[in-house]
Amino acid sequence: MVTELGPFTPGVVVSATASARPLLTFQNFSLRCDKSDPRISFKAPWNWELDQAKRIAVITNSSFLRYQLSAALAGLVPPVSGEMLTEGVVGWPVGGEGGLDGKLRITHALNFLTTVYSDCLEKSLVSVDEFWSFISAAEIDPRSIIKELSREQKDCFFLALSVLFSFDLYLISKTRYLMSRPAKPLRALLLKQLEGKTLFATSTNSRFQREFCTDGLVLDSMGQILFAGGVSEAIEWADQNLDASDVSDSDEDQLEMGLNLLNSETSDEQMDDFV
Repeated sequence: MVTELGPFTPGVVVSATASARPLLTFQNFSLRCDKSDPRISFKAPWNWELDQAKRIAVITNSSFLRYQLSAALAGLVPPVSGEMLTEGVVGWPVGGEGGLDGKLRITHALNFLTTVYSDCLEKSLVSVDEFWSFISAAEIDPRSIIKELSREQKDCFFLALSVLFSFDLYLISKTRYLMSRPAKPLRALLLKQLEGKTLFATSTNSRFQREFCTDGLVLDSMGQILFAGGVSEAIEWADQNLDASDVSDSDEDQLEMGLNLLNSETSDEQMDDFV
């Protein structure tokens, strides 16, 4: 069965194949689109379904909308209208802090999350031994207190934690450390975890999009779906058609608002040349 996601821009066909139990269902779903005016939201609410095992790169020039989407899927921001129904476990944003207190020691933090997400650990394709091996290679002492780690050690630890668990839906909002050279082994582990899983990414790093995503969804600053298709075609379409005026004037670093979604102050675009 095919569920149409339109109508939208003339000539643009947007559709998704609906499974018996879609992972995500948007029903009259709308988010705030303007940081300065809470009354501004989607012109056309979303009514569509996202299948399991889809890896979606959301492409939009609005940094505020990217943040809203990541925060909404993580359960940190309520929609303006409608609802989002999920089947399965949605992970915290990959590389994010997972709600951990910075005063915890590494071992205590791991024990806490493995208790909360015990089912996700049992299904994981990454072992705890692999986690500790990577932590050891990064010269992180398991007895260390999180807030006393260096910035790179924190990035390494939080990314390794995110990769350890098998979630039904992975959220990617920032890829600065993920796409860096030291994180290359973790990228391989994340790809292994993603087998048969769903990915929803708002990162602007095109190298990440091509490596990890299969499909692209191009949005304007008001949440209207302009194009949906293969990730390469979506990136090309966005490059040719998105108006630079869609760019939000809000600074992405200020959008963290203490919600532990991001660990980085560096934009993804500045890290495109990392291997």
